[in-house]
Amino acid sequence: MEKKFNVGDVVKTGRKIKNDGTFPGLPWDAQILDKGEEGVIVDVGLFLLTKTIYTVHFPRLGIFVGCLEHELETVNEQEAGNV
Repeated sequence: MEKKFNVGDVVKTGRKIKNDGTFPGLPWDAQILDKGEEGVIVDVGLFLLTKTIYTVHFPRLGIFVGCLEHELETVNEQEAGNV
């Protein structure tokens, strides 16, 4: 399975991210991230052996969130904030 992102890549959310029940401390369907929030890929794994899931550190918020590939976009050097 080919992956779009690698550990160390700076990314941003392409949409609002809501809790699918896997983020502790928040109710299901609660919004976790706004669209455009920047983070860094810290790990890459598989969900149910079929979907690539990226663990992304969002330093501004101090949290780690598992994101699917279609939820993320590449950030180029000109766009990158203080990640």
